[in-house]
Amino acid sequence: MKTIAFFNLKGGCGKTTSVINLGYLLAEHKVSDGQKVLLIDGDMQANLTNSLTDYDIQRRSLYHLLVSEAKLSECLIPVRKNIDLLPSSLLLATIEPRLNKIEDHGTLLKRALSTVKDQYEYCLIDCSPSFNTVTINALAASDAIFIPVQTEFYAVDGVHLLNETLAWVNKEYRLKKEITLLFATIHDRRNNIDKIQYEQLKEKYGSQFMHTAISKNIALVEAPIFKESIFEYRPRSKGAQDYQKLFEEIDHWGGF
Repeated sequence: MKTIAFFNLKGGCGKTTSVINLGYLLAEHKVSDGQKVLLIDGDMQANLTNSLTDYDIQRRSLYHLLVSEAKLSECLIPVRKNIDLLPSSLLLATIEPRLNKIEDHGTLLKRALSTVKDQYEYCLIDCSPSFNTVTINALAASDAIFIPVQTEFYAVDGVHLLNETLAWVNKEYRLKKEITLLFATIHDRRNNIDKIQYEQLKEKYGSQFMHTAISKNIALVEAPIFKESIFEYRPRSKGAQDYQKLFEEIDHWGGF
């Protein structure tokens, strides 16, 4: 099972949208017979969960898994034929004091995922935009780290903080995590500032930066309302075309 964390400390950069739509394409085109894709919602705001299923505070979630109140198999929800979801909950807002009392609390998720590694070909984790123990668990469990970056000044300028964050995690937990690739999101090709930020990312990160940018597209905003991926909601939209191209570029690059 290949585990990919979608990570950025800036909210609203398209992490959740990317997990949904790239996860959908992986399930459609890259999984072997009998295998599935696992999506994990690592954010207490539960945007990924709410985009794919109805919210239920009583449901077993990532919180219950990490505090050892439930096994991983007891928390999973099938959301598509080949896609399961490990949902989030607002209970994650209260988890830090409990996790800090657990030995090796930064690798709880990694250990849990090892129990289902033969059932899933891919696992995509939608990380929280805040740096906390749940985010550390997501990074520690990952084989690759994808960075969606909105092409506006503060978002691009803040990418260096991600490298500093990973350096701290590596030192603290004796890991060797680094950014695998970056791609532009919520991109307005008509805006000169967006164009400049795109070119800066391209110049600074070279082959790590995917040339396909996800354009601003209203259909991408609407799709979660109907609990659908862009390919189910508006398969001919610009958003669907962009994610299809991005998927193909990442696959060709070796990211999947």
